[in-house]
Amino acid sequence: MRETDRFAELMRELKERSGRSYGTLAKRLHSSTSTLHRYCNGATVPSDYAPVERFAKVCGASADELVALHRQWILAVAERRRATASATEDTGPVPVEPETAAAPDGEAAPPPVVEPTTVRIPEAGTGRRRRLLLAAAAAVATTVVAGTAVAVSSLGGSHSGAASPAVRHSASRAASHEGTLREAAGTVTADGRSSSPAATPTPSAQAASRAASPHAAEEKAAAGSSPDAAAADPFTVNVLPDNWESPCDQWFALDQEPGKVPPPPARHATDGWAAALHAVPAGHLRMQVTVQGTDNRPVVLHALYVHVDGARKAPRWNAYTMGSGCGGALAPASFAVDLDDAVPRPRPVPGREGERPTSSTDFPYKVSVNDPQVLNIDASTLGQDVSWYLVLAWSSGDRQGTTRIDDHGRPFRTVALNTDHRYWYNAGPNAWAQLSS
Repeated sequence: MRETDRFAELMRELKERSGRSYGTLAKRLHSSTSTLHRYCNGATVPSDYAPVERFAKVCGASADELVALHRQWILAVAERRRATASATEDTGPVPVEPETAAAPDGEAAPPPVVEPTTVRIPEAGTGRRRRLLLAAAAAVATTVVAGTAVAVSSLGGSHSGAASPAVRHSASRAASHEGTLREAAGTVTADGRSSSPAATPTPSAQAASRAASPHAAEEKAAAGSSPDAAAADPFTVNVLPDNWESPCDQWFALDQEPGKVPPPPARHATDGWAAALHAVPAGHLRMQVTVQGTDNRPVVLHALYVHVDGARKAPRWNAYTMGSGCGGALAPASFAVDLDDAVPRPRPVPGREGERPTSSTDFPYKVSVNDPQVLNIDASTLGQDVSWYLVLAWSSGDRQGTTRIDDHGRPFRTVALNTDHRYWYNAGPNAWAQLSS
């Protein structure tokens, strides 16, 4: 368990440098001493990055250290899953021990964070140096953020009681030496059910290896699958729907007056707070997609498409920020997408990794079991109520396909921050206060 040992070593270094005992840290994190011991000695790896991030921040980790720790967490989780899958000969997702909810001194532990949906596939991708892409998707006159690690500094867990994001998959195989390909798209939903529709012809292998148009990719994602396409995609996809570095920039639109809205929750509980109130991301929806191969055979990611499923005038609801009187700009995104375009396309822009700026990059990228690719998505709109999803085009050896990325079978939704009634939570009087212009 080389990667797990390295992850545990980083955790121990942070703990020792902080000068705090396991008991003190457990109390601060609403966890248990034994859980933190297991993280730091390599006995287990948390299935969600949120407890790792909270641990690191309490220990005083810098932005660069958070990036390094997050990278190592990705590799450790993948290593654990491979080892367990090999031992059990099970091709399904391998569970990693979740964060325990026990809290010392009688303190109530926060609700468990639901880990992002992972679709596990038995085929492969090749190793090469780790590259973290700040990639993004959807901004109405704004940006798609591409990032550095699977769980960004504001990684929020999936809301309790609500469906986790789901990933739909399609795959195809080369048909014959004649150079033509038969391609088909199937779907794998969060509950593991799959469908198998009929195959559809595609252009030559050379043309098919290039990124298709958005409309073509959408048609592929909606098409059926042939028996050859029944093989699962050779990579896994994790979707983290709450990817904010600072709560001060995160807004939700809500058809409620301030007196009826509870205070902002802890960072890891934001999704549950929004789901319970039926609040909708306002202005931007920043999410993160991590694509990782399932073995050493490379998978080429050709393109990422944005599909608008519906757009209407944004409601003039009140807007509430998750910050408490703070401010400051968020790091620039790596891709900008204008959802007002007839065919929205990601546009490469510079981004940021930790405290360092990064140059813009574009597709294609390669992923493998040791080389994940992270796509940070910033979906924004200036005046609409937009439903949208992503389509990822890929190929691996003689296979190619498209993968639909959505919110558990439903499109993502983003509404414009279209109101003068914006509120922040004032902890002094414990009440929402209107934000002055």
